[in-house]
Amino acid sequence: MANKPIACAKDGIDITGCRVSLYPMKDHFAQQILTSIEKTNTSAVWQQTDLFSTLFRGEAPSVLDAAAALFINAYESKTHLVGEFTFSKGCPGDTAGDTFLNGEQAQPNKGKNLANGDFLVDCKYSFYVFGENHYMEEIATIVQLAETHGLSPRSAHYVTMLTGSASQLFAYFEAALAYAHDHLPHYVLEATVSVNSPSKKEAVPHD
Repeated sequence: MANKPIACAKDGIDITGCRVSLYPMKDHFAQQILTSIEKTNTSAVWQQTDLFSTLFRGEAPSVLDAAAALFINAYESKTHLVGEFTFSKGCPGDTAGDTFLNGEQAQPNKGKNLANGDFLVDCKYSFYVFGENHYMEEIATIVQLAETHGLSPRSAHYVTMLTGSASQLFAYFEAALAYAHDHLPHYVLEATVSVNSPSKKEAVPHD
């Protein structure tokens, strides 16, 4: 099914958006979030931070670059951190950020993301397809892409589970969004990413 013209495109370039919410499990969590925002280069995206999340808008590679940086910049080796991500493209009437649709697909954070994203994460995500009759086939394609990135996708009720480095995960999201951008008129990817969860620790055997 070919992409249909939608109202959230400029000069043939579609707007992609992502809402990111960070949850550091520590007392002084606010400073950790604010520091991450300050460290993230947002020169290639439209940005707005509100009560609940930080929103990035622009071209898909640039949005993914900023969203990944926000999580990676918030990482601390001994802090349990959770990130909630909602990526979307194709919502009719969605025009905020169209000044960043210049075809450059800049990724100013990519080098640092690769250098600093070698820590292990767990992820659950769901991919939703709109305006496509064969949506299950498209979802299966997206999940299969995770295998090529070494993330060993595992099915669970309503979600797919992934485990790998932060760099692997966001590289997979970039590939998934690129496929979706080229093949689907409207999609949403929702993901929860966790690092340093105490639930991962093995129970200590009792004598």
